[in-house]
Amino acid sequence: MKHITDYINGIFSKDEGKKIFLLAAPLTGTALVNMGMSITDTLMMGWMGSIPLAAGAVVSDLYSIVFYFMSGILATVAAILAQALGRNNHDEITDVMRNGFHAAMMLALPAFVIVWNIDLVLMAFGIDASVISLGSEYAKQMAFTTVAMLGVAVWRNVFSAFGKPRIFLMMVLAALPLNALLNYVFMFGKLGMPELGLAGAGFSSALVAFAMMAGFTIYASRDVEISKYIPYGNFLHINREGISEIFRIGVPSGMTTLGNVGIYLISTPIISLFGPEALAAHAIALRLAGVVYAIPVGLSQAATVRTGYNVGKNDNEAVGNVKRTAIAMATVSGIACFSILAVTSEILPALFLPNGGEATAIAATLIIFLGAINFAEYPNVVAGGILRGFKDTRTPMIYTLVGYWAIGAPIMAMMAGTAGHGAEGVWFGLLVGVYATATLILGRLFAPDFTNKNFTKNAVGVAAE
Repeated sequence: MKHITDYINGIFSKDEGKKIFLLAAPLTGTALVNMGMSITDTLMMGWMGSIPLAAGAVVSDLYSIVFYFMSGILATVAAILAQALGRNNHDEITDVMRNGFHAAMMLALPAFVIVWNIDLVLMAFGIDASVISLGSEYAKQMAFTTVAMLGVAVWRNVFSAFGKPRIFLMMVLAALPLNALLNYVFMFGKLGMPELGLAGAGFSSALVAFAMMAGFTIYASRDVEISKYIPYGNFLHINREGISEIFRIGVPSGMTTLGNVGIYLISTPIISLFGPEALAAHAIALRLAGVVYAIPVGLSQAATVRTGYNVGKNDNEAVGNVKRTAIAMATVSGIACFSILAVTSEILPALFLPNGGEATAIAATLIIFLGAINFAEYPNVVAGGILRGFKDTRTPMIYTLVGYWAIGAPIMAMMAGTAGHGAEGVWFGLLVGVYATATLILGRLFAPDFTNKNFTKNAVGVAAE
């Protein structure tokens, strides 16, 4: 028994596990509440029928592709800021915060233009004209949402790096009922407002996003610790080198996020080719995927901050504890996720479509796939967060693109199209892509030549490899 205890202690550091948990719990809660808003939107779209649900789902998922890529770039702010905090360098901390918002402003315009014109993407996929017509106005409203949410993404990384993710959770918790109320008012024309349908859901999202951005800014300006680093007097000063570092490290990180999440989201227009029932089932499974994905996202962000902070302190032993403990926590969580989804696969679809039918039957099968996927996805995502804490983003990007797109995507196309398995074939391809990517990413993190000492030396400068 003592040998088993010693073995567990060698893998899992209780002290580090507590620190990761205290960071990850509110970050996970935030991601869950964010998905709660998405699920609220999906449920209320479902009240309008399966066609509006399908239209809203396909636009929402394409919007998410853009946002996840842009926010993936900005995620590197947490790693850079955490290292600066580890070095306790006041000027560097201020620079990183300013550079983060400048980077968000630079990303806002292209993000707005892309989301505004999502209907052109839908046409290119040959999606039914009725779906495009319903989704077009919703997309235009979501373009405004994107702008505010990029600023919110910067604040999320700042609060995480400072070890204050709870404020983010509290704000998003307040936004959840507000989003539902505004949806009810603007989608269905209540309290004297016009009935805007799907466009009302997009308008509600924009209002909530700008309210969150304003709330976070006010809070940060009044926080004793954070406010002293806010660049009030020289916000317009452009630090080209600092902004370049965010994009140099962040673009591969964004591509990794896009490769990871994007393969799920791009599957939506593909599954739309198999009819509204398959698309509605996929929308249900994908919303549930967002819920369970919140756990590795929280763990990953916490692991990034803890890794970056200890790299900044040049504490090699602490970095090793973070690596082993975070992966152990991710693995246990992945097993729990698989077990829960396997047991509830027949129950969950009925919450979205009470009348049952073909869509719920397909959704039940997709939920089983989702459980199997997350068995590997949890440690995969957390391993990526640890590597990001080292500013190691280029090789994980390559591995993610290879695993999901070079391996998973062709199998997805073959199983869905040639083999005739439809939506189930798409999700089988997703499963293969996840396991291939996880094998590559974890192999890098635990490779014999991957030493904390070498990455500690390289992490302060440019991204390793």
